[in-house]
Amino acid sequence: MTLLARYRNAFEINAISTRLLLASALLLPAFLGLTGFFLHSGFKQSQTVAEETRLRSHLYLLFSVAELNGNDSASMQMPNTLLEPEFERLDSGLYAYIYDGDGKPVWHSNSAALKTVPAQALFSHQRQPGELIFQHLTGQRQFASHYDVIWEDINGDGHPFRFVVTHTESNFNAELRAYRSSLWQWLGAAGLFLILVQSIILHWGLRPLKQLAASLAAMQNGETRDISGQHPRELQQIVDNLNLVLAREQSLRQRYRNSLSDLAHSLKTPLAVLQSKLTPETRSQDLQETVAEQVQRMNQVVTYQLQRAVASHQQGNHQFTPVAPLVQRLVNALQKVYRDKMVTCDVQIGEGLVFAGDEQDLMELLGNLLDNAFKYGERHIMVCGAIAQRQLCLTIQDDGSGIPATDRERILQRGQRLDTQRPGQGIGLAVALDIINSYQGSLAITDNGQPGTCFSVCLPGMNQAAT
Repeated sequence: MTLLARYRNAFEINAISTRLLLASALLLPAFLGLTGFFLHSGFKQSQTVAEETRLRSHLYLLFSVAELNGNDSASMQMPNTLLEPEFERLDSGLYAYIYDGDGKPVWHSNSAALKTVPAQALFSHQRQPGELIFQHLTGQRQFASHYDVIWEDINGDGHPFRFVVTHTESNFNAELRAYRSSLWQWLGAAGLFLILVQSIILHWGLRPLKQLAASLAAMQNGETRDISGQHPRELQQIVDNLNLVLAREQSLRQRYRNSLSDLAHSLKTPLAVLQSKLTPETRSQDLQETVAEQVQRMNQVVTYQLQRAVASHQQGNHQFTPVAPLVQRLVNALQKVYRDKMVTCDVQIGEGLVFAGDEQDLMELLGNLLDNAFKYGERHIMVCGAIAQRQLCLTIQDDGSGIPATDRERILQRGQRLDTQRPGQGIGLAVALDIINSYQGSLAITDNGQPGTCFSVCLPGMNQAAT
């Protein structure tokens, strides 16, 4: 993948990381803007309170040094120099005034020597004496604080005065601009840092999804059979469920493949019986009977295998199948297939023995075991059956070369064969074992005592004579 393609994929609008980053890029400026607005408003309010406090302290300074003029009680006597340097420096921005009861200025600070004394009406209207007033004169671009007092002379007569202190807002605005500039610079840097951190967190947080995608790609390419690896708790449940679905899908596909191979294997015996009858010596009546019987058998096989392909487990435990007639039918059919070997089969099964299960299952099971016995036996085969501990126990013995003990587990696996010289696919014993397991039965392979093999099968059964 080229660098341009990676860049395009990384910023694709459908990507989760891109959506989250875009949302952060849109939300973060709004959040920081509101934060900056409230911080700026708070700072401005605190500066205004500080300005009010400073002006109040200046008023208290004026009160502390003010005295009535002894010669003229209507005027106020102030020292030539005040302790606050800003009151002495020309055009310092801090000015003080005193007005009499008629609103005429009777005194001003040295800093206001070159300025026109503002009219008393510029400030707030008359208030009660003793009330300190603070106001922002927007048109004059200054803050002002005044205090109305009634000053008594030595005769007890009261004289009204208004003490006023003003301060230009230039310093106030300069501090506000400096704070605003610094605030937005820091908030901008914080926003960029947060977006960078957010992108790193997204990359780290979404890494498990990339790992999951890589696991899915590896499974698609056939490198693994399921989604491997450890995933976060939020994804692990999804991964486990996906693995269950995949396992079930694989199991279904395997079962369908097995069913097809089982169907082909099950049709071999009826086809072999038909082939054995296609000779000039066979009478027409015998051929018709054989064809009808084997066609019916093949129809049963096809129906049975289709049912097994769609069923999750064997059914039929509510059915009861007589064992002896079924075994005899199978022996008769196989003797026709292997008539050239002249094999004799001794069946020792009581007429009352019953298999508690589906007839097609028992026919498929015994058909595979008997077919192996006829194929690998030499001259004699014995089939025995009995009920032991409410189980149907069947044994099929042949006089062949036998099966080595080390190979008995292997031949039960699908596709495994010991004798590759004779025709076969290694399916029959695996099918038989599947049917036995579906009924919770058991299969044992032992020696026949003489050269040969004994297959022992235990299945659900009953004795009709006993019932």
